[in-house]
Amino acid sequence: MKITEKALKKSKPIDEKGEKLLKFVEDYYKDAQHYKSKGDKETALEAVSYAHGILDAGVLSKHIKTPNYLLNPEEDKNEN
Repeated sequence: MKITEKALKKSKPIDEKGEKLLKFVEDYYKDAQHYKSKGDKETALEAVSYAHGILDAGVLSKHIKTPNYLLNPEEDKNEN
C-alpha cells in the first residue's frame, strides 16, 4: 500500500479524464485502508490493486502525470 500511497501523493491530472481516474484511485485506496483497518487483508489487497492498476492506466494513457514513476512514457523515451 505504501507504493500506491507515494505514487498517489505525487500524481496530478493532465486533463478531465485524469481527474476522474485519480478520483477512482483515491476511492479504491481509501477502501483499501478501511478494509486493512478492519483486518480484512484480502479485500484490502484487492482494493489497492485496483487503485494501482487504474493509476498505471492513467499514466500510460497520458491522463495522469506522476514524476519518477516507472511507467511514465516520457521518461522511457529519455532513457533511449
